[in-house]
Amino acid sequence: MAKQLPAVLKNFNVRVDGDSHAGTAKTITLPEIVKKTEEYRAAGMIGDIKLDLGFEAMESTINYTGVDARHITQLTYCGVSDLPIRFLGAYERQDTCTHVVRDVYMRGSVTNLPLGEMELGNINEQELTYSVTYLKVVDDGATLLEIDFVNGVYIVGGKDMTSEINTRLGL
Repeated sequence: MAKQLPAVLKNFNVRVDGDSHAGTAKTITLPEIVKKTEEYRAAGMIGDIKLDLGFEAMESTINYTGVDARHITQLTYCGVSDLPIRFLGAYERQDTCTHVVRDVYMRGSVTNLPLGEMELGNINEQELTYSVTYLKVVDDGATLLEIDFVNGVYIVGGKDMTSEINTRLGL
């Protein structure tokens, strides 16, 4: 079996509230998915285990260049899940030259909006932080992961991890 070479990010776009930030979005840090756990040990156990309690809060950061009034208007969204954020990345496998488009949908709100350090003659940057309450990862149309904290949805690899509990509770 031949070795598989990595897929390289060839280009990307960031859309916030439907507006494209192509040309000004320099980097994006997608949310880190961290399970919230608690150590547990009871009679008969010879070691601690970590019980799954759900997820830690998620956040994303986007580093923008220049100044843009749209960053400030993002503060007008008052709900924890109202601001739509989307990352579209085109990856190319280096062994087959085939392409994969990763589409990451997020909803949340701005939690940190530094106005940035301004220096004459430089391309000034601002790194905005977003609290993320909804995350959906799609590769070439196939949904890999969907997490919706507000509505209690957790689907991974096509398996709905919360539907049975939600149905039993009438949610």
